[in-house]
Amino acid sequence: MTARSRGSLFPAMLSALMLAAATLAGCSRTAGSSPARSSPAGPGGPAGSPGMPARPGAAPLPRPLLLAQGVSSANAAHLFRSQAWDFARMRAVFDAVSLLPGDQATVQQARRAGLAVVLEFDYKAEFFAGKDISPEVQQIADQVRSHPGTISAIDVADRLNQDYDVRQGLRYLAATGGVFHRELPGVPVLVNVSDGDLTCGLPGQTRCGSFGPRYRFETNATLDAFKGSGYVDGFLLADNIKNNDAAVQARAWRAARARWPSPFILWSTCSQMSFPGGRQPGGPQAASALVAAYMTGPVRGGAQGLALWAWHQLYQGSVYTFLDKNGSSNDLWRDMAATSASLGIARARAGLPGKGS
Repeated sequence: MTARSRGSLFPAMLSALMLAAATLAGCSRTAGSSPARSSPAGPGGPAGSPGMPARPGAAPLPRPLLLAQGVSSANAAHLFRSQAWDFARMRAVFDAVSLLPGDQATVQQARRAGLAVVLEFDYKAEFFAGKDISPEVQQIADQVRSHPGTISAIDVADRLNQDYDVRQGLRYLAATGGVFHRELPGVPVLVNVSDGDLTCGLPGQTRCGSFGPRYRFETNATLDAFKGSGYVDGFLLADNIKNNDAAVQARAWRAARARWPSPFILWSTCSQMSFPGGRQPGGPQAASALVAAYMTGPVRGGAQGLALWAWHQLYQGSVYTFLDKNGSSNDLWRDMAATSASLGIARARAGLPGKGS
């Protein structure tokens, strides 16, 4: 799900993008909730796969990856204190950060803090309204090509299959991922998607066939078509998990990994862990349940990474964070940090410095 912050390439689009981003694919659906081609990374999978060096132009992807979302250089409201403070604080949990294209200075600052960088954007509303988005896509390609070894991947849309069917989704992916594959060989391209088929019918989960028209494209079949197109190298995937059930989560992710095997990239994405209040609600037991469901569960099932929203993001009048609003730790943050360490964040393989405080 959920909101992602937007960067400074197109300031005039920021408000619209943030509104669209507020419906990002999440681990559940709560509001707030052409011929196939081989992978451009060539035999062995996308750049950053185990044992595979990064191709020219791409920085390595950490494995496993913990990606902080809801981060923006365009608005001071999306920071706790400063970019330097925020990036250093992130390193207690995360080894990567999502940033909007166009602000290479922030990319460099994130990398100096030990964070890999994934560029993310969402132009689907403009694309389906008939706008030519090729200039924006080309600017992103130019940024990555002009700064080799600084950007690890590109995420081309938020929750692409929420409102758009296979045919529409493939058109958008051709206009984005297709261009990047042609111009940036070896740079992994991902898309944020949802799939209710993975959890429906499991204990305590939504009954299969009961989703209704709103979720009619959030299916295995849609994702099969997206993967088969060759336009993307991986998914940021939300599976509609209910009740914070870590056992069901692991089971769903085993099914996902079996259906879309490596080297195709699968990162679990969710919004359920961040909170709008000044302090983390629920105490240590609630924190542990969230971490088990949305961090440990997906990785145990085969997810190669976790894309967690939100670091510091305004959504529907509230700011969502993992830390308390004054930037201090809480039970959730401490559990996230412990789990990050236990998952063996691959900082050495990514060429990143050790974990910060």
